[in-house]
Amino acid sequence: MPVDILAFGPHPDDAEIGCGGMLRKMKALGHTTGIIDMTSGDMGWGTPEIRAGESAEASKHLRLDVRECLDMGDCRIEDTFENRCRVAGVIRKHQPKLILAPYYNLPIGRGLGHNDHYKSGQIIANAFNLAHLAKAPVEGDPYQALAIYFYFIPPGTAPTFIVDISDYIEDWLAAIDCHLSQFYHPDRPRPATAPHPRESFEAYARHWGWQIGVKYAQAFLATTPLKVDDPMALVQTVKPRP
Repeated sequence: MPVDILAFGPHPDDAEIGCGGMLRKMKALGHTTGIIDMTSGDMGWGTPEIRAGESAEASKHLRLDVRECLDMGDCRIEDTFENRCRVAGVIRKHQPKLILAPYYNLPIGRGLGHNDHYKSGQIIANAFNLAHLAKAPVEGDPYQALAIYFYFIPPGTAPTFIVDISDYIEDWLAAIDCHLSQFYHPDRPRPATAPHPRESFEAYARHWGWQIGVKYAQAFLATTPLKVDDPMALVQTVKPRP
């Protein structure tokens, strides 16, 4: 089905973490939303079946209209022409106006620089273009989404815009909490002094919220300039700092 905003996540919990609060807010504003998981997370804690069930529960908290898994292989995603065509086919199928994806220019390693994170970003960014080419060997009619924005911004990189998610913080955190196998697995080693997973995500949202004068927010990066017709619209909701 067509959706207004389609987010791609490398693993079944990544889109929740990176843009789940924004997706919940956009749904409340009347937009249709969806998540495409690039993998089933089969290398992580838990089984693909368990993770699929967790994703289904998380989707309820975010009020998603669409959720699918491409099952490209956890830790095995590669930026190939075939994978670009496959994602382009998903874009043609759902015809989103806006695409959200993990940022592709990340330091390689554990965490943000996980193979599947930056290679998913590469695939999706290339598929964003490929989907509109009539000669591309992609199922469906040519389609051009209006924009692609990125989450999982590397440390030290300034976001292009930050979205206030304060009114939806509980739904967002509840969606993340659904991924029990990843954040609360009894066999997963965790230092005694480590913060509770929910505290970590909440703190990150507070970090971005503080920068725009709200309680909680999520940050995004545009790699092309944004068109602004009325600059005053950018300051209508800004409150002077005390």
